[in-house]
Amino acid sequence: MQRFLARDAKFAYSPEHASIGTVEPGERFEVESVEGFFGYFSSPADFTPERYAEAEAHKWAVTGPISVAGATAGDAVAVTIHDIEVATPGVVVYGGYTAEDPLEWWDDESACEVYPAEDGALHFDERTTLPTRPLIGCLAVAPAEGTRHAKLQGRYGGNMDCRELRAGATLVLPVAHDGAGLYFGDCKALMGDSEIVGPPEVGAVVTASAEPRHRPAAMEWPRLETAETITTLVSGTPLEWSARQAFRELLNWVVEDYELARPKAALLLAMVANAGICQISNTDYTAYCTVPRGVLEPYRPGSDPGVRTCPDPLVCDVRRAGQDQS
Repeated sequence: MQRFLARDAKFAYSPEHASIGTVEPGERFEVESVEGFFGYFSSPADFTPERYAEAEAHKWAVTGPISVAGATAGDAVAVTIHDIEVATPGVVVYGGYTAEDPLEWWDDESACEVYPAEDGALHFDERTTLPTRPLIGCLAVAPAEGTRHAKLQGRYGGNMDCRELRAGATLVLPVAHDGAGLYFGDCKALMGDSEIVGPPEVGAVVTASAEPRHRPAAMEWPRLETAETITTLVSGTPLEWSARQAFRELLNWVVEDYELARPKAALLLAMVANAGICQISNTDYTAYCTVPRGVLEPYRPGSDPGVRTCPDPLVCDVRRAGQDQS
């Protein structure tokens, strides 16, 4: 299995970078992702303002670009995450969290915490151990816009901090340059929605595969697929714009792939879709909109007709018309 090393980390996504290697469609490969603070803090005692300034200069390292054979500009590339192996303790830099505006908390970082993270668990303190749920904060293709700092995000993906970008998920990105140019980085041991304060940054080894896809006419922004859901991801400002556009992107997807007219699809999504925040820690904010696949199953081309009973949209039960529902 090919393994792409952390020594090939960059601090930007760019079509100008030389490829560090090529993968064939469906080929599994490994990518080393650098811990977010570049290894500057192995214990809380390591923290000093000067050392933190050095670490900040190395933050948002991403490994790449990796070329995907057959990926062409104008189409899409689907990146499936098979595994994320946490390789280091989780590091968080933090402050007092006392400012009235939580955005100012990022300017008050004056200490660090290092959490042991191994065997699927993060040791928070003597009272609490949390199961890890590792995710990839940054996954991108080379942007159409040219070179973009790895902290940023857009139609090319990037620093979206989507907590569902984990093992079992497939991220579909629009390709702007032949080969796609994949970048991986910014892994976390676990994270809640929105990243209002910093989650535990970890070094990791990501096992992934990628394959070119035809880009659907309705696709403008990244799409996330799992066995249970389909999700759209949009980044911009203000946050409400991102959320509304994420709903619009999901509506376009459903209309294109399922046997639903646009008004009916919108009404269905209004009842069962969920919108939320991936991150509001950057200059552009990333929102998502997601719907369970089970809700859409009766409208999938070629599916059996049936009556849908959904007491909970996330736990849907399909019954054929006329079947006893007692």
